[in-house]
Amino acid sequence: MRKNVKDISVIGRADGPISVFLLKKNAKRTWKQRFHRFMYKLKRAYIIKRIKAENHTLDEVMEYITNIHGFTELPKDSSKVQEEYRQMRASFLMQYAPELLGEYEDISELKSEAPEDIQAHLEYIQRRTQKAMEVPVEDFDIDFHRFVKVIGDKNHTMDIIIEKRFAYIGGGATGSQKIIKEFNRIFKAVYQYYGVTGEDIEARSPRYEELLRTLSR
Repeated sequence: MRKNVKDISVIGRADGPISVFLLKKNAKRTWKQRFHRFMYKLKRAYIIKRIKAENHTLDEVMEYITNIHGFTELPKDSSKVQEEYRQMRASFLMQYAPELLGEYEDISELKSEAPEDIQAHLEYIQRRTQKAMEVPVEDFDIDFHRFVKVIGDKNHTMDIIIEKRFAYIGGGATGSQKIIKEFNRIFKAVYQYYGVTGEDIEARSPRYEELLRTLSR
């Protein structure tokens, strides 16, 4: 185990695999990484100058996704939507209402880089996630919508998720590089249509920052 570890990141879910990423402290960037970082900064500066106060509601965004880009909203009672809803509800609950988790309100800190401490940390995260899933929807709920577009066959799909209560827009694509590239174009168009207000621009609000990050990718 390396001694110059800065932090630990965990990606996973209660009933699935968990990945652990140890982040090296003061790791030197390669020339390629420095070049991409430089180009990202240039693109970001260009986009900042082009962002204008034009915005739409999430209801209008959902109409835009279906009417302009040909996505279809999946039924909320479908098994796939229900599973994704459960996971997102738990994730948002841990972020926005951790006090509902009782003894699991706080995220435990990693004691050391020893394998047994890492394992204990992961087990705590799993229990915390499971606890979040057990909180009644009467106490905390989200407004989850999933849209899908199938291109050619079921192996080429695009997905867009919208959560209205906390104003979240996400998604992804499976298939060829062409499909993924097209999805990225559509996703940027969706975020640009969602847009920002003049107040968002002036305050550099989270909505503004997310638009800027999305368009800068």
